[in-house]
Formats: sequence, structure tokens, C-alpha cells
Amino acid sequence: MSGPSPHFPKRTARLWRLVWRGPALLLLTLAAWLPLFVLKPFLAPRRYAAWRNLRAGIMLHWGRSCLAVLGCKVTARGAPPAAPCLLVSNHISYVDILVLAAHSPGRFVSKAEVADWPLAGTVCRTVDVIFVDRGRRRDVTRVGDQIADALGAGDPVILFPEGTSTPGDAVATLKPSLLAPAAARELPVHWAVLRYETPPDEDPAYLSVAWWGEMPMTPHAPELLKLRRIDAELEFGAEPLRSADRKELAGLLRRRMTAVFRPMVSSEEAAASTGDRRFP
Repeated sequence: MSGPSPHFPKRTARLWRLVWRGPALLLLTLAAWLPLFVLKPFLAPRRYAAWRNLRAGIMLHWGRSCLAVLGCKVTARGAPPAAPCLLVSNHISYVDILVLAAHSPGRFVSKAEVADWPLAGTVCRTVDVIFVDRGRRRDVTRVGDQIADALGAGDPVILFPEGTSTPGDAVATLKPSLLAPAAARELPVHWAVLRYETPPDEDPAYLSVAWWGEMPMTPHAPELLKLRRIDAELEFGAEPLRSADRKELAGLLRRRMTAVFRPMVSSEEAAASTGDRRFP
């Protein structure tokens, strides 16, 4: 009679992480959202500076708490920019939001479909996420005006100008359209670079942490919750960049970000992995 499988303890530990981490993240999010939801109608219209500080403080603690639940240790280099600022970053995973919120909380720019997600859409609207429909050219102009208004009000704005998430093989071409408000005013644009690693006995980060291509949220999110540990790296650029030309600004930012980015996987290996179980 054979004994228990040698993989049984690892599978049990992974299942236990899924069982407790999911509810813990939900409770942390609700605990952060509820006071903001209640206080926003009173603070935002009349005492915007107080509202901005409250929103930033709660987002920072929410991000740090969620990262602790995920077992995600962040190595941060450089200093986050002071508000008001426009901060651009490469985009690898929905975990990016937690990492940036924990170190440089601000108003994120997100794709429009997130506004319709259950719970997530309500939370995002409460914390003043700026939604953009990238399929509509006119919407980019509207969002550019919103970004300009946010910067004028003293808000930090966080933008993922690649337009989509990547497997972490490179910094993709930055789309210049949402950089137009900064270019028109020659505002300084700060930048940051993100990457992730997982332990050798776990699935590689470009598959288990990065959420890219046609990966559905399920089973990706449950598998991410099972990971024993995630090592994240966040590097803030030392100096912001300026240009009156949005395309030139996008090129300058990408070159500076690429210079410090360490790929998580080669482009060839990432392309070959689309037959993995995580893809439909």
C-alpha cells in the first residue's frame, strides 16, 4: 500500500493560501472603501485637499496590507515623486496597482471596462480612477482634459502608457496620446519600472504573476493567490522628463525605462508559452 504523495503537503499549503487570502483581500478592500465611500460626498466637493490626503493615506495602507496578504515583498529603489505629478510605469499585472498604491498612491488611469466590473468598478469610482475607452479616439481627448484637471487640482496621476499589460519581456512602445496634457504644458513626467520574480519551485512570474495576452482572470487570479511568495522590484526614475512633443516624450520615457528594466522572460519564450494551460 503506497503512502501519501510527496506533493500532498505542497498542494495542501497552496489550497490553504487560496482559501484564506481571497476573503482577506476582499475584507481589506471593503474596509478601505467604506470610509472613503461615506466621506467622499462631504469632503470632495468642499475640502478637496483633505479628501486627497485621506484617499492617499487609505490607498497606501490598503496596498501595503494586500501585498502582505499575498506574500509579496517589494524592493523599492529611488524616491517616489511628490504630488502633483504624472507618473508613468510599465504594466505587467493587476498586482502593479497594489505595488504603486503602497509606494506612490494617486489617481490611476484605467481601461473603461473596469468601471463595469462588480465591486471593482464601484471601488474605482470612489477613489477617482480616470477611465478611458481606448477604442474611441474622442475619449482620449476627454481623458487628457481630466488628467490636466487632476494635475491642476494637485493630484498625482498614474498612467500605464503601454496600453496593455505584458509578460515582462520588454517595455512596450508607449502610446503618446495620454501624454498630450503633459507635453502641451511641458510638465515634468516621472517614470517607474516594475518586475516580478517567484521562487524556483513555483511557476515563473511571467505566467503566474503577469496577466497578459488572452489570459482569463480565472484561473489566473486563484493560481496567483496560491503562490508562496512574490518578489517585486519597483524603481523610480531619478529625474523627470519633459518635451513639448508627445511622441518625443513617449520615446524619451521608453528609452529611460528600458535602460533600467530587467526582462522577466525572453520575447521568444513568452510567445511560445501561449499554449500553456492559462490561455484559452
